[in-house]
Amino acid sequence: MKTLHFSFAALSAFILSSSLFGQNLQLEETQDFEDISVPLGGAEVQIDLADFFTIDGVNGQIVQMNFDQGTINIEMLDAAAPLNVANFLSYVDDDSYDGTIIHRSLEGFVVQGGSFTATLPLESVPTRDPVVNEFALSNLRGTVSMAKLADQPDSATSGFFISLADNSEILDPQNGGFTVFARVIGTGMGIADAIEDVPTWTLTLDNSGFPYENFPMLGGVNDDVSVDLMVKLVEAKRVSMYPEVGSSDSMISFTVGSSSDGIVEATLDGSILTLLSIGSFVGSSTISVSAIDTNGNSIEKSFQALVESSVPAFSSRPLSRTVEIGRSVTVSATAISEGDTTYQWNLDGVPIAGATQSTYMIASFTEADGGVYTLSATNANGTSTSLSGELFAIEKAARLVNISTRGIASTGDETMIAGFFLSGGPGEKKMLIRALGPDLSARGVSGTMPDPRVQLVPLVGDQLINDDWDIGNDLAVVSSYSARSGAQPLVPGSTDAVIAGSFPVTGYTALITPKGGSADGIVLAEVFDADEDNLNSPVRLFNIATRAQVGKGDGVLIAGFWIVGGESANLLIRALGPGLIKQGVGNTLVDPQFRIVNGLGETVATADNWGEVSYKDSLIRETLAAFAEVPDEGSKDAAAIVTLAPGGYTVIVSGVGDTTGVGLVEVFEVR
Repeated sequence: MKTLHFSFAALSAFILSSSLFGQNLQLEETQDFEDISVPLGGAEVQIDLADFFTIDGVNGQIVQMNFDQGTINIEMLDAAAPLNVANFLSYVDDDSYDGTIIHRSLEGFVVQGGSFTATLPLESVPTRDPVVNEFALSNLRGTVSMAKLADQPDSATSGFFISLADNSEILDPQNGGFTVFARVIGTGMGIADAIEDVPTWTLTLDNSGFPYENFPMLGGVNDDVSVDLMVKLVEAKRVSMYPEVGSSDSMISFTVGSSSDGIVEATLDGSILTLLSIGSFVGSSTISVSAIDTNGNSIEKSFQALVESSVPAFSSRPLSRTVEIGRSVTVSATAISEGDTTYQWNLDGVPIAGATQSTYMIASFTEADGGVYTLSATNANGTSTSLSGELFAIEKAARLVNISTRGIASTGDETMIAGFFLSGGPGEKKMLIRALGPDLSARGVSGTMPDPRVQLVPLVGDQLINDDWDIGNDLAVVSSYSARSGAQPLVPGSTDAVIAGSFPVTGYTALITPKGGSADGIVLAEVFDADEDNLNSPVRLFNIATRAQVGKGDGVLIAGFWIVGGESANLLIRALGPGLIKQGVGNTLVDPQFRIVNGLGETVATADNWGEVSYKDSLIRETLAAFAEVPDEGSKDAAAIVTLAPGGYTVIVSGVGDTTGVGLVEVFEVR
């Protein structure tokens, strides 16, 4: 370490120290949470989270010291050293410690600071009158004591030190004993130990030639002395144990969440958790609570908030969507009620004659049927009305025309599977199916599969296989299909795989694996509707799906699709993980979630646990109508029904908490 010579006041406060009892005062839970009832449409319920978490044994004022290496919280020991506590807090309150340094570090002994600013040349912290010595507690590991001049017991000013070990035998007998005025709490000693690990140097820092020993500074022997390399105390401030209203300065902070915020809303103000039932929904919501201290230690807890009612209440609302004029549509809501219950559907607040069941079907939708629908339910205790759902009349629905999915593909359970289902008729549909690896590499994607193979397996009929796209295909057909569907042309001789042809109405599965002996990797699976007039073809692409390994970061499952023509499309989109287990798939994604992004990069919808959507009965009905299996109750499969304008969209599937595993993304038309 190169030395610099400049003039400044001599380092004045030498260490010496005091004694207490062992401390390792940690964040802990003080009592269990119990399930709680939240009145439907009634008063909010409040819980003070300070009653459930604490740093055990801490009662004094807390000072938070934010170093470059991390945060150290210390508790003032006012009963043992009131004058020294007041002295230290006076320097904290006027920001004297902000931007100072640790100027001495002795391995296995102490780290000392509070005397010099992080400047070159160093400057002494302006001090007040010395404080009287109040030695009462031993200088054990984790104690914070006042530094003072040799042989002057009452000379302490701003300097302080943290004991890294039990120093009672050395410091308690010296200089009248060193006053312990605070102790490190939580896991702050890990930060003190990190400061101890910073290399120390003997530096000549003024023209007197006086050597300053054990000066901690990052860097190596060839580095210049620099403020950036010093161990800096960025800020010292008073904080409370718990967050207070209007202040973020606390040792313990909280985060809260509600698994069904359409049933129970959970909000936080300071340490007060407020629970409020939403609308006319009954049911339960898992309330999650996290307590985190400033060293990053955390405790995660949860409990159930139950919304109940004697009058009818609702666990599901009508679904808002678009409807093609002339098509049938069903609206529904699920009421929970005791005893005999009667129903009445309302359109724009006006009762609909004869609509007195829990579901209401319109055989042929007209413009006059568009509007806001609600369901009123009545029992002996009263009447309640569901949240609304709105139906919008459109002349023509848009169509689903293709899907492209990028993910990691291998063999076995990690085979990428692209499925699609053709409906309608009569006739066939021209389809283009591609598995791209080298093409992705040419676009700058790393880790791609060098030689993908695609195997198309229909529910009825013979299977087709392709390895290299320009071998075994009619290249004129591939070229025309690619041009019509907007697929980017492939490089002749590449090992990307393609299947092109006309296919009858049924279901199809495209299995994408590496060619025998070649490597796994990222692959792009594409399924295109290649009809000349795909907007009016009697055969529709009704469902598209892809199964693949879901990673994290760049390894998430990304499914793109296009809808064209018409005014809008209603789509059922699902991301399955647990639902694949009953199909015999191993290593499934435990808790999938997804978000839908439009062509502008904007998130237009998100989904997590399927059973927590507000229109659950409609979701179940449309799932069955799509000939799909309804996930198990309570499973963490994700699903949503969305209405989207024509354009390109991306579904990004990931695991909650960065979990990984095999996942399935599905897109169904809802008509």
